[in-house]
Amino acid sequence: FVIPAQGAMPFLIRAAGWCLSILAVHHVMFLSIQTPRKSNLKRLQGKYGRAKQLTTRADGAPAIVLQSEKKILTAGPTLACKSVQDWLHARCNGYRGMHVPRNPTWGDVQRHVDALALYGILGSEEAVHEDVQVANREDPNQSIEANLSESVQRLVVPLLNCCMPDKLVQQIQTDAQHVGVIVANMLPTAEKLTLKLEVMGENVCKRWHRDHYVARAIITYNGRGTEMLRHDNVNFGELENRGSNSHIVCDGSQIFTAGTGDILFMKGVTFPGDVNGLVHKSPDKRYHANGKLMNRLILKIDVKKLS
Repeated sequence: FVIPAQGAMPFLIRAAGWCLSILAVHHVMFLSIQTPRKSNLKRLQGKYGRAKQLTTRADGAPAIVLQSEKKILTAGPTLACKSVQDWLHARCNGYRGMHVPRNPTWGDVQRHVDALALYGILGSEEAVHEDVQVANREDPNQSIEANLSESVQRLVVPLLNCCMPDKLVQQIQTDAQHVGVIVANMLPTAEKLTLKLEVMGENVCKRWHRDHYVARAIITYNGRGTEMLRHDNVNFGELENRGSNSHIVCDGSQIFTAGTGDILFMKGVTFPGDVNGLVHKSPDKRYHANGKLMNRLILKIDVKKLS
């Protein structure tokens, strides 16, 4: 046992106090790192909305999952299906739209899509389209499958001349053929199907609206997909009288978004039946780090009129 020298005791007491203070600060910092702040989580929920955040898959970025996907899918305005064949089931009559969630397998194609826009590969309107007769009155033996096959091959020709990844081109052909047949079976009295391959950059439908025709199937191959609302979350007075988006939506946390590659079917206001007219809009524009616009490649299959 060592007796401190005279005058050393006050210094030792101060030194011990400093050590205790350092240990306390270190402990608080450790706890702050290990335990997420609730205020941060609430801020995320307020900014993105639980429903919108879960059903949005950004390019290669992991989504912030705030609740189970199953709950979101059953709560949304569209019926989640395992395949497009499910769209033919009677259960779909009770929904304003249907969708098939998919994980994109064609990789990151953003630079290829931006090149389509930059060099005007799809023309001045940044789109190419093909009309497909659902029923050939001149030749009843000509099937919708055959009509679609010919049209789809013509539709993707511009992509073959611009180094677009083969896997994406093949996926677009498969989607147009497969989804087109199902839509024709759903609506056998349709005059025609209109296939449209479009680059969407500045030309987006940024306001909430309903399509004033029969129906549209739509697939977004890069970037975010179409945003949707349940009818009970819409102020229809504002919607029909050109109100602003912020006034049309009652609860901004309940905006639902199709993911990259999802196959979405939207019923327009003239779709047969009482449940139709899905309220939707294009997602907000996104930009690269250098400020340039991020373009999206879209496939649309439209039915404008029934005979």
